[in-house]
Amino acid sequence: MTRPPDTATEADRDDRDLSRFGYPQRLRRTLGGFSSFAVAFSLISVLTGVSANFGHGLRQVGGAVVWSWLAVLCGQVLVAWVMCGLARRLPLSGYGYQWATRLLNPHVGYAVGWLLVLQLLTGFPGICATLARSLAGLIGDGRTPSAPLITGLTLAVIAAVALVQLWGLRLAARINDTGVWAELIGVAALVVVLGWMALRSGSLPGALFEARQAATGGIAGAGAWALSLLLGAWCLTGFEAAADLAEETLDPRRAVPRAMMTSLVGSGVAGFLLLAGAVGALGDLAAAQASGDPLLDVLRRATGSALPAVLGVLGVSIFACALACMAAASRLLFALGRDGMLPCGRWLAGVAPGHGIPRNAILLVWAVSSLVVVALPSLDLVSQISAVAGYLGYAGTVCAALFGKGSAAGTDTGPTGTPRVVGTLALCWTLGVVAALTLSPTPVDGFATRHLPAWSTGFGLAAGLTIYLGWIRGRLNRGEAGPPRIDPETPSLPPS
Repeated sequence: MTRPPDTATEADRDDRDLSRFGYPQRLRRTLGGFSSFAVAFSLISVLTGVSANFGHGLRQVGGAVVWSWLAVLCGQVLVAWVMCGLARRLPLSGYGYQWATRLLNPHVGYAVGWLLVLQLLTGFPGICATLARSLAGLIGDGRTPSAPLITGLTLAVIAAVALVQLWGLRLAARINDTGVWAELIGVAALVVVLGWMALRSGSLPGALFEARQAATGGIAGAGAWALSLLLGAWCLTGFEAAADLAEETLDPRRAVPRAMMTSLVGSGVAGFLLLAGAVGALGDLAAAQASGDPLLDVLRRATGSALPAVLGVLGVSIFACALACMAAASRLLFALGRDGMLPCGRWLAGVAPGHGIPRNAILLVWAVSSLVVVALPSLDLVSQISAVAGYLGYAGTVCAALFGKGSAAGTDTGPTGTPRVVGTLALCWTLGVVAALTLSPTPVDGFATRHLPAWSTGFGLAAGLTIYLGWIRGRLNRGEAGPPRIDPETPSLPPS
């Protein structure tokens, strides 16, 4: 297919820019500005995150969960600010791995890359399982779905997402764009309906300051507030996926940072309004905290016979979220494989002729995700790994921006031009979230330990360390792995 003249000129310029980093253009560059935004917005997916975790936050701090959401948004904006500077300087697939490698060294880059691989490979099955549970509820006609049914549906969703990805990025982008519009319209409609219910009930703004913990019935303490942050911390991630698809994006130095920041801020504001409306429409807080799915209860009252349509929009949004997650995971594996930073790297870097997609990396994500669903007794386990590993990866990325090549003592900006105070606050934020995820007791049914996130992530890190010591470190020391050297004339930042 021939590119239109203007697009061809822009893409050729981007291809030459990529060659300065030592890479030929192998992936197909087709994503425009909106599609780049759509990838990031879909992976955040406010509807998915809020519907899955609203009950958790509500039980911790009651209606005041809206303020913990706002705190997470502020912290994530700091992280996004740092990452936007990195994306402008290094518009490459592999995002955090590439940034840490080129600004610090490939040993640190491997560590950051492995953390991000853990985040995406464990987050993807959890997203697919969320959609499977929704489908199982419809099939079961109100009855509690069986575990085998949910497992089978999860495997089917994973397969459907993989097949769409294998067909080509253009189809995946179109479906993803549709999912974004569905989510935008759905969120706007729910904000209006729930806001109207809340105003009619007269519970606003008082309900937003009712910080009651369900377990004690009293005022929420510091531990409850820490746990309530998980609602936003689980949801307001994934904006960086736009950077992972930089080699498939037109004019990525401008489009990707814009997509990252607008998707995060837009999702954060939409989520705040959605939560405020839901809290105001709850009615009896104690009864809502005791409910298995308080958000569904509110939606049922608010939408009545239109609930199936709402659930349909939610299903489309979750599927788009899964598409974006597999796209990000496969591009990260492709980037690591291309540089010999994982076993079977040459195979992982395989690109389908004619389609311009990392076919083998997509197949690996499909296989690993299916194995995780079949082998593990609870997908809560992998969801915990995804959250902790993701924020550790964020911390490593922020460190690269603070202390990487090009920084100098006594200056007030890092190597990407980001103010050091922003980077320092972002680092403190990410480490604080890791502490909240690992130090607070978060038991999962079927497991004896009350600190499962720390233990499960520890196993994932041990696997990465084994690969590093047994395979990667020697190859790096012999110069057989790692990215090509950057052309000395490569521009660092575009003109302001």
